[in-house]
Amino acid sequence: MIDQQLFHTYATIFLILYVIFDQIRNRKKERSLFKRFVFYSFIYYMIHVIKLTLFPIMFTPYTVSVQLVPFYFIIDSFNSGYLPRAYLENLILLLPLGLYLPLLYQRLRNLKCTIFVAFFTSSSIEIIQLITGLTIGSHRVFNVDDIMLNTSGAIVGYYIFNIVMVIFGKSASRV
Repeated sequence: MIDQQLFHTYATIFLILYVIFDQIRNRKKERSLFKRFVFYSFIYYMIHVIKLTLFPIMFTPYTVSVQLVPFYFIIDSFNSGYLPRAYLENLILLLPLGLYLPLLYQRLRNLKCTIFVAFFTSSSIEIIQLITGLTIGSHRVFNVDDIMLNTSGAIVGYYIFNIVMVIFGKSASRV
């Protein structure tokens, strides 16, 4: 079994080595330390997204569950008066992506690009969960609601980024 902690440990060691290599390789370049820090934190965030969504990998056959009806679990939960923690977690999962994309990449400072990248990222996670479950074993469920909630979270992050840009004005636009 490959668990979350094992993945996290190796990925963090790799990130530390990358940071050291990048600092040595680019020590004379003009790229700001702040931009580098934001990029490194983005990589660390993505390590956590992978850890939370794709691990543990069990290497045992498991019955795969697929939920393709939009809003099924959401409507079912509201009807029962219970909003599962998983929905809030799915909303929050890609919220930082909506902040990082326009912060790191000037050309991604529009809502359409953010929605596309978030939808692609969330769909990729769900498809990888499905393939992993069908092949080597995983206790994950392919759920179309997760894609909608993840994408919505990134949209919220994008709007937070824009609000911060308006509040801080010109000083923030130089980021």
